[in-house]
Amino acid sequence: MSQAAQRKFRNEVEEFLSRLELRARKLIALANTLEKNADKSDVTGYRPFREEVDNFKALSLVIMERMNKLESHPKKEELEKQFHKLQVVMLRIVIKTSLKFFFVMSAKENLPLGAREMFQSELRTLYEAERMISDPRYISQLDDSAKDDLEIAKSILEEIIEKAPALLNFNSRTKKKRAK
Repeated sequence: MSQAAQRKFRNEVEEFLSRLELRARKLIALANTLEKNADKSDVTGYRPFREEVDNFKALSLVIMERMNKLESHPKKEELEKQFHKLQVVMLRIVIKTSLKFFFVMSAKENLPLGAREMFQSELRTLYEAERMISDPRYISQLDDSAKDDLEIAKSILEEIIEKAPALLNFNSRTKKKRAK
C-alpha cells in the first residue's frame, strides 16, 4: 500500500479516535446522570445510555477496520493503545452502570411490556463484555472487581428477564382464531 494511502488511513483513525473519545465522555456523563437518578430511573431513562453504547461500539468497528488497513505505520501501535484504552473505559462504564441499573430494576414489582426483550439484548451486551474482559489486551487493565461486577450484573439481569413481561405476540393469536 502506498504511503499516501497509509497516511489517509492514519488520519481517519486519528479522527475517529477523537470522536470515540467524545463518545466515551458522553457515556460517562450519561452514566453519572443515571447514577444520580437511580431511584427514579426506569427503562426509558436507560435508553439514551444504551444507544450511546451502541454508537460507541459501531464507531469502534469502523476504527478497527481502518486500523487493520494500516500495515507497518510507525504510529499504528500508539493508535492501537489509544483505542484499547478507550475500550477499557467503555467496558468499565458499561459494567458499573449496568450493575446499578439492573439492581434498581430488580427491585421493581412491575416492569413495562417488552422489558424482557430489552433486557435480553442487555444480556448479549454483558456476554460480549465478558468476552472482551478475557482478551489479554484488556485483562491487564481491569481489576478483579470488574469481573465480579459483571458476574453480579449478569445474575441480576437473568432474574429480571424471568419476571419481565414480553411483548405481546399478535400473530400467534390470529393463527389460533383462524384455525378454529
